[in-house]
Amino acid sequence: MKKQSILTHRVVTFLTREELEFMDKLEKDAMFSTGKCLSRSQIIQDMAEILVRTKMNAVGIKDDQQLRERMLEAIAQLKSQPKPEEPKA
Repeated sequence: MKKQSILTHRVVTFLTREELEFMDKLEKDAMFSTGKCLSRSQIIQDMAEILVRTKMNAVGIKDDQQLRERMLEAIAQLKSQPKPEEPKA
């Protein structure tokens, strides 16, 4: 089977101090509880992957509030679906 190459792109984002502090807390929680390093970029990448799995769209969205609501609805629907089985190593 041919292995797919993953093309990545750099994304610049602006976050509030509270958002950064939250991400830093996630990093520290992971480090102290498991010893594993969890970076801000990995957190953002995982959030994007979760949204991709929802298959949501942005049709008709006019502002940030509507976007947040649509994202929350999509994530809630994803959470209520049965989890796909993890591939065996």
